[in-house]
Amino acid sequence: MKKLLFATALGFLLISCTKKETLSGTILVENVSIVDVETGELLPNQNVLIQGDTILDIRTADGNVDYEVGTVIEAEGKFLIPGLWDMHTHPDDPEVWRMNPKQEEKDRLMPLFVVNGVTGIRDMGGDIKLVQRWCSLYKEGKLLAPKIFAGGPLLDGPNPMWDGSVGINSPEEAKQVVDSLIAEGVDFLKIYSLLPRETYLAVSDYANEIDFPFVGHVPYTVPPSEAAQTGMKSQEHLLEILKECSDAPTEEFMASLQAIDDRIERSNRLNDFRLNTFNTSKADSLYGVFKEYDIWHCPTLSMWYKNAWYEDEIPKDADLVEYLPPYLKAYWTPEHNDHLQYRDNKDFIKTKQRLYELYLKMVNRMNQKGIRMLAGTDMGANPLCHPGVGLHNELSAFVEAGLTPTEALKTATINPALFFEIQEEYGTVSQGKIADLVLLNGNPLEDINHVRKIDLIIRDGQVIDSAKIAEIKNSIKAENAYPWRE
Repeated sequence: MKKLLFATALGFLLISCTKKETLSGTILVENVSIVDVETGELLPNQNVLIQGDTILDIRTADGNVDYEVGTVIEAEGKFLIPGLWDMHTHPDDPEVWRMNPKQEEKDRLMPLFVVNGVTGIRDMGGDIKLVQRWCSLYKEGKLLAPKIFAGGPLLDGPNPMWDGSVGINSPEEAKQVVDSLIAEGVDFLKIYSLLPRETYLAVSDYANEIDFPFVGHVPYTVPPSEAAQTGMKSQEHLLEILKECSDAPTEEFMASLQAIDDRIERSNRLNDFRLNTFNTSKADSLYGVFKEYDIWHCPTLSMWYKNAWYEDEIPKDADLVEYLPPYLKAYWTPEHNDHLQYRDNKDFIKTKQRLYELYLKMVNRMNQKGIRMLAGTDMGANPLCHPGVGLHNELSAFVEAGLTPTEALKTATINPALFFEIQEEYGTVSQGKIADLVLLNGNPLEDINHVRKIDLIIRDGQVIDSAKIAEIKNSIKAENAYPWRE
């Protein structure tokens, strides 16, 4: 009996003398379920310790650590994901410059990305000086904004499609143009549709020579397979794939098109022909080229959907439109928007809808072939492609196309980090990475739409809780409430 009492007392003494480990930081996210976007697994009951802008430590919440922190976020029953990326966006879209937007109106788009969980964007065309200003204001604590990689002006042909583009007059000008843009601070080159074939080849040759990334639209005169072989790092919107994978129109068919006076009717007939002759074997062959050359694709499915079903979608998005600056509210209407013309032509709308259904199948098959995808919205001129929320729509569209929720999440988390080669700092919830995080009230691995159920955001280690999110959104809504200026 004495031995038992002695052993018991010794046990209590040993327990009382065992000193817990103490960890210090600025924020503790306590007892959270981490979503592993690489494996699709859930890591429950985790403590995530943040120091400054960095994830300092992650371990099981077993009570064996004493934390000394300024802020504790009790996250039991919640889910932590990396900050999301919109990999095709135009917050300063040159197409909308005709509406004479004020600089402060454009500024108000930046927080809308972040409060919707989008902590990083790829700016695919606009004023590089404005992007640099946004980055400076963020660093100074004067503007809530996502991390931005930007391409600056579009590289187009001698008669560019949009304002602010660089029109390259000849292949001989390619080197000078590329060097000047790099000197301006662009992160990549954005190719556009009207760039002539020989000029495109000159740009791609020089970009490859100096190992500088180029992305964008596959020009009208270049097949997607050749664009892949020349090293275009990412192709956008699935452009020109339909043309390469369909039958070539006969001379007789083309002559019949030329006999039609109405341009839209000609376009409808040509697209109808290509949709009817789309060849899955040709498509699989093309996807093999994409895989061989490791070409990324950013299909912007949600943009295609919003354009095809605009009339059905506009009442659903009425509340979201209230957060837009007046110039964008105005431009997202048929009165002003280039993408909303000819809405009275039923065949035109039907073709858009058929294209979307084909694009879903393309994305599904490309994913099966192992082609890496990027989530992008084409936010800017395209109607109802909202900053932040548009990315949620894009992830839903990926799942509609047949991707699993895990595969969809990758397109907006780890894949952008791999694309930019910043995976040591971004893309997963991991020790040592930047604390750009989103806390959700639902498991996105079960339902991708749970990315919309945001509890709070952490941007560079700064907490934006639900009250602050509401305050920011209400302020933006109020500032954008005045009517459009004529």
